[in-house]
Amino acid sequence: MKKLFRNFRFLIEYFLILLPYLLMRISPHFTLRWFAACVSRGMFLLPSVRKLVTANVRTAFPEFTESKVRLVARKSLYNLVMNMLEFAWMTGVAKRIERWTFISDEVVKKLKSHTSKNERIIFVNPHLGSWEASAVIATHTCNIKMAAIAKVTRNPYLNNLLNKKCREIQGLRIIFSKGAVKETIKALNEGMTIGTLIDQNTRIRDGGIFVNFFGLPVPCSKSPATLWRYAKANNIPAVPLFGTVVRINDRLTAHCEPLSKELVEYASDREIIQELMDISEKYIRKFPEQYLWLYKRFQHIPENVTPRQRKCYPFYSRPASPKFYDRRAKNDNHSEE
Repeated sequence: MKKLFRNFRFLIEYFLILLPYLLMRISPHFTLRWFAACVSRGMFLLPSVRKLVTANVRTAFPEFTESKVRLVARKSLYNLVMNMLEFAWMTGVAKRIERWTFISDEVVKKLKSHTSKNERIIFVNPHLGSWEASAVIATHTCNIKMAAIAKVTRNPYLNNLLNKKCREIQGLRIIFSKGAVKETIKALNEGMTIGTLIDQNTRIRDGGIFVNFFGLPVPCSKSPATLWRYAKANNIPAVPLFGTVVRINDRLTAHCEPLSKELVEYASDREIIQELMDISEKYIRKFPEQYLWLYKRFQHIPENVTPRQRKCYPFYSRPASPKFYDRRAKNDNHSEE
């Protein structure tokens, strides 16, 4: 009975999302902007949302005035909604992609210099600008065969709509986070480019690593370095590249940046990931209103922080629990989401 009720609830949720989704697909672009503005204003009125996004902006930019903090926070929410709407709106529609996205000849040349040598690109993307559009531009404009790692949506009907139909219509292969290692390795062996989101709170026990981000240690995925080392060990040509798509004058503009030196010159995975996060921070500082501040990015405080750093973490931060580091560790009084 419980399973039947849950399935019924999933169907209701699916149809509640499906109608707006279909209406949005046939709407003009200005409708998306209007809707995103309305929704983001409503989100900012929610005390819990406003408290989180403003706390994150203050943590990253302590030099901002209070009015600048609130402005960046509101625009960040607008960007989040536009990111979701625009991706679904343009996916599979060539005219819309060509009208609302831009990739320079220099970036295209850079990407093709790798694909022409059969090198697998390991794209490293932060939650900046329109991270969903990165795959759209890569597959449509550069004809890159790409696989991206995504979380499974609990609702199977929405998962099929948002993760399968919406993305695979663009020629993008979706690899779900559960069992992602095996499928990602398979995609690498097939010659595919891999898209990864680096700025997530990946537990150390799950392959995460602490690196500095706006002056504070935060956990990140080290999958770009891990995938490159796997490829190197198996004689598969591969290269990590930083990539992001930011909104400039209402057009989604692609940027791409390589690491500063040859990968074999890096002493450790931490050094590779730190440089990728440094590049991410550089772009976030340039476009702070386009970063995803609605996320507990500074949630986990590592054991070795200085007293000065500890004071700089936002209100929701907690010391990382033993289970954050080791699945077998006994839990203590620290909470962990």
